[in-house]
Amino acid sequence: MNQRKQTLLGLMSIVLSMSLVAVGCGKESNSGTTPKASVETAKPEAGDNPIEITWANNFSPPEAEGNYVQKQLEQKFKVKIKNVKLDRQGWKDKFNVLLASGQIPDIFPIDADETDMAAWADQGIIASISPDEIRNNMPKYTKALESIDAGAWNVGFYNGNNWGIPKVWPIGNSGMIPGYNEAWLKKIGYNEPPKTLAELEDVLTKFVNNDPDGNGKKDTYGMSGRGKLPIQMFSSVFSAYGVSPYQFKIGADGKVVYGGITEETRSALKLLNKWFNAGLIDPEFITADNGQLNDKFANQKIGMVDNMGWSSFDAESGYITKSALEKGQHVIAGKPVIGPAGKAYAFSAGARQAPVLLGVQLEKDAAKRARIEQILEYVATNSEGWLLTVYGEKGVSYDMNGDFVVARLTPEASKAGAGSFYNPLVYVDTSMVKYNTTKELLDLKAKLDNGYEPLRDVIGPAVLTAKAKYWASLQTLMDNYLIKAVIGKADTDKGFDDFKVNWLKSGGQELTDEANKVYAQRQKK
Repeated sequence: MNQRKQTLLGLMSIVLSMSLVAVGCGKESNSGTTPKASVETAKPEAGDNPIEITWANNFSPPEAEGNYVQKQLEQKFKVKIKNVKLDRQGWKDKFNVLLASGQIPDIFPIDADETDMAAWADQGIIASISPDEIRNNMPKYTKALESIDAGAWNVGFYNGNNWGIPKVWPIGNSGMIPGYNEAWLKKIGYNEPPKTLAELEDVLTKFVNNDPDGNGKKDTYGMSGRGKLPIQMFSSVFSAYGVSPYQFKIGADGKVVYGGITEETRSALKLLNKWFNAGLIDPEFITADNGQLNDKFANQKIGMVDNMGWSSFDAESGYITKSALEKGQHVIAGKPVIGPAGKAYAFSAGARQAPVLLGVQLEKDAAKRARIEQILEYVATNSEGWLLTVYGEKGVSYDMNGDFVVARLTPEASKAGAGSFYNPLVYVDTSMVKYNTTKELLDLKAKLDNGYEPLRDVIGPAVLTAKAKYWASLQTLMDNYLIKAVIGKADTDKGFDDFKVNWLKSGGQELTDEANKVYAQRQKK
């Protein structure tokens, strides 16, 4: 497997694991005010006996106990690791059984979210940790974290305490950008992608009416949308109005409001319905997922896809580019179009994630806490530790071509214990990308991942009790209304007003009130 394919596999595993949890872009603290903690600050100490660490994770569980990575960490840090291996799917049920039986690990699974954090904090299952302690024992990690998003500390702040070690996913900061069939653009007289919403409408109209595929038939559409995942649906149009229907934003009155009930969304839906009625939008968007979008673009049924990331434009990308090239089509990247919002905005999920949580017993064990923080600093920010935990043993699990890692796909390599199990902070330090990202991809990012302002949720991952009660039903209400409004089955005048009232009455008002409280608290920090 060549380097580009190795890299794309890694990037796709990152991109496709996106939880689509949005994050804030409003005024954020650089953590100048430290949340209080109920434990004594830990400092690294040397002792005679190994410290036993119970390490639970649901990513990359090692095949065997006493694997190479485990042994190296144990020897270096004078610890004894007890592995608690969980599957990616259904991990929480098994984990909750362990917790109920009093088996609380020291390090919790990486997929635990902020709702889990709040529940376990209330139940006295996880440890609160002073941010100052983390900064002191993990200085390089803190620098890497805050270079991505200094507000990442907010996610772990709950009931006056900081819970766990903050974590980010840097690629989430990138926005979605549109891709166009380059030959179609040239056929209709465009030498470059459209820059404004008006130009985009002109392009889509000509994609439909000017026979861009040259087959003498009117059988093409301008665009489609990912109806199976509406948060990504028609993001270029909503972003041109400065809104995502699935993100909290700051309204004209300075208060937090959910994007889907704003006037910006109403206006965007009116335009989308106009385009739908004009035949610019493929009516099958309602049931489309990325696989269908892939096929329709490659087979010249649509000329634009607007939920691509910068890495999707690599020739080996499994989304749009590779399949299009195999059919003789070239996709060209555009910038987010400028519309009524006056800026080029791009929908972005954001980088913030729930923190890495630690068991409550560590509140009374400063020495173990410090040792864990030492280990996590090493595996996240030290090249030796990062390569060890992510790739295993050099010469057995992987080889080096300059700085670039070439993984060995052999049975011996798979037994090393490498992956994310012993490194829950694998993506935070972006200086490590040199080991698994080619110069071509780095150049592609530099070329495409700019020229726009990311459109992010001003709240992001946060503990909202109303969310646990109402989120699923509120999302269904939003999904159904948006699709109906686009295809004309729901009007955007009184129908939008009625939808807004219904959304607020169905728990949206309670959720919005709570979001405003969280936002106000963060501004005081």
